[in-house]
Formats: sequence, structure tokens, C-alpha cells
Amino acid sequence: MQITKSVYLVSGANYDLLGNVYAIRGEKSVALVDSGEPCAAEVIEASLRRWGMGDLPVTRLFLTHGHADHAGCAAYFQKKGAKLVVAEGDAHWLREGGFRADRTPYGEGWTYPPCEADAVFSERSAFAFEDFRLTAYPLPGHTDGSSFFEMEDVGEQTGGRPGRTVLFTGDTFSFDREIDDHVLLCWKGSPDYDPVKLRKSFEFAAQEFSPDVILSGHGMPLLANGNAVIRAAARKFLVAYR
Repeated sequence: MQITKSVYLVSGANYDLLGNVYAIRGEKSVALVDSGEPCAAEVIEASLRRWGMGDLPVTRLFLTHGHADHAGCAAYFQKKGAKLVVAEGDAHWLREGGFRADRTPYGEGWTYPPCEADAVFSERSAFAFEDFRLTAYPLPGHTDGSSFFEMEDVGEQTGGRPGRTVLFTGDTFSFDREIDDHVLLCWKGSPDYDPVKLRKSFEFAAQEFSPDVILSGHGMPLLANGNAVIRAAARKFLVAYR
């Protein structure tokens, strides 16, 4: 699914798989935001071919967090040349290959081939991918290293006008217009889930971001009312937190 001029949804629920995976198309290469569950590589590569990116190397992989449905193919794409970027708080998930059976009731189904991140950040950081600039924000709570990535789609620049602002939000919240309040909050089952940190992250996000497009780790792409939906998610969390 093409979402903006340069951004595509290449795996996820629409493909009967866990974890949305997004591709950013450059002139000479592709960047991925998240990598889906461990069995998703074939679908991701088929989607890239379908959209004319099959001959472009995947050179960057930006991970919103380290759970298996988002980092499951990280080692696969790293072996093919992609540089992995993740927040410091979740770098251990990559090393451990996800959940150990003794740390969660979900067991081996939530594991994946281990790998080591190429770039780790612990504060707001900027990463270049061809003409694109992705700003990473550590926003812990769902996991200790959960992060947002924000970028302008420079491929949409016309007549001096900027391209749309795209915000990749991972699993902090997702959007589904078919439910009553439109937002779903993150899963609380991770051993490093922290509602105190998550509250601060929501408060920051509601003040900081007014994106044109929100692309979450699950659910539908959101193409309007970005800040309003972030605020709605923050309000829903605060009600539940109390």
C-alpha cells in the first residue's frame, strides 16, 4: 500500500502478519521502519518488488522497539546490508533475540534471530537516509526503548512547499476508526512496561507532534487530525492510568 509519495506499507495485518512494516523509497536504496515478525521477510521482499523496489538494497532499518513482531527480521536484513537503528533501552532485545521463555508466558513464539544494533540512541537524535532526515525520539513505556521517528517526505516537495510530516509511532498507540474512540493503547505484557514512563511519553507527544500522517505499529494509517488523535490517545491512557 502506498501511503505518501515515498512511504509504503509492505507488511502487517493487511498481509495476515503481525506488525506493520513501512518502506521509505529513496533514489538508490530503501529504508525500513520495523521489520515485522520473523516469518515476514518473504512478504516484505515481495511487496518491495511489487512496488518497483526489488532491485534497491535495504540499507537502513529503524526499529520503534525490540519486540518480535517488529524486530523479527532485523538480523535477516542486517545480513543483507542494512544498518540497524534502535533506542538504547531496547538494544538488549536484539542481543537476546526477543523474549526468553523464563521471562514471559509467550515463550519461544516471541523470539527471533539475535543481532547487534549498528546505531543506538538514548536521546533525541537525527539520522540521514539519502535526502530524508529522520528524527528519533525515545518515548519509553510500552518498552524501555520504545521510540517515535519523524520525517518530512521530501519526495512530495513542490513549488517550495514542504512534503507531509510522517510520524512512525510503533506500539505506543494505534488508530482504528471502526472502534468507538478510534484509538488502541499499547499492550501491557512486556516485562519492561512502565506506566509512569508511558504517561510522560504521552504528555510529551501531545505537546510536540502535529503530524500530517501517523503510521503506527498496528492498525490503520492515519492521514488527518494527527495531533487530535495523539491527544485522544493521551486522554484515554490517563483515564486508564488513574
